[in-house]
Amino acid sequence: MKDVLTVKFFSVDRHLPDMECDSICLPVSDNIKGEFSGSYGIRKGHANAVFSLKAGKVTLSSNGKTVFEADISDGFATVENNAVCITVNSIKE
Repeated sequence: MKDVLTVKFFSVDRHLPDMECDSICLPVSDNIKGEFSGSYGIRKGHANAVFSLKAGKVTLSSNGKTVFEADISDGFATVENNAVCITVNSIKE
């Protein structure tokens, strides 16, 4: 098992290469109202999950430093076997 998270972005407007990091922070929505409810952090070993995302900033960090940041549109993310797949309409670095 890898000691990092693999992050994959799927977007209509651009292609980004797969990335690796120690942790990722996602803008999540309240599943009842669909409104922005804050940020959610994920590290290696996180349980399998599906998240509803709201427009906001995604931040990837390694060794305590930000290695990538992007603004995303609404979408969803899945976590499975140390891989985070983010599906959105648009990504802006």
